[in-house]
Amino acid sequence: MNPSQLVKMANQISDFFSADCSEEDAATEIASHLQRFWAPAMRQRLAQAVEQGEAQDLRPAACLAVRKLSLPAAQH
Repeated sequence: MNPSQLVKMANQISDFFSADCSEEDAATEIASHLQRFWAPAMRQRLAQAVEQGEAQDLRPAACLAVRKLSLPAAQH
């Protein structure tokens, strides 16, 4: 999937969750949403886009969520 489309979708999710809570709480909710509803390949491609600098328009809470998903479970 195209990274720009994934960024757009992640930003929409971020906008929804960021409206009512802090960036950290929003990131947790976004990560949970991505884990539950996005295919692993979509999450991996978005994480790859973040790592490679292809997701510069990604909202901060969404970027934090991607990083949370990329960490080993013990580090969350």
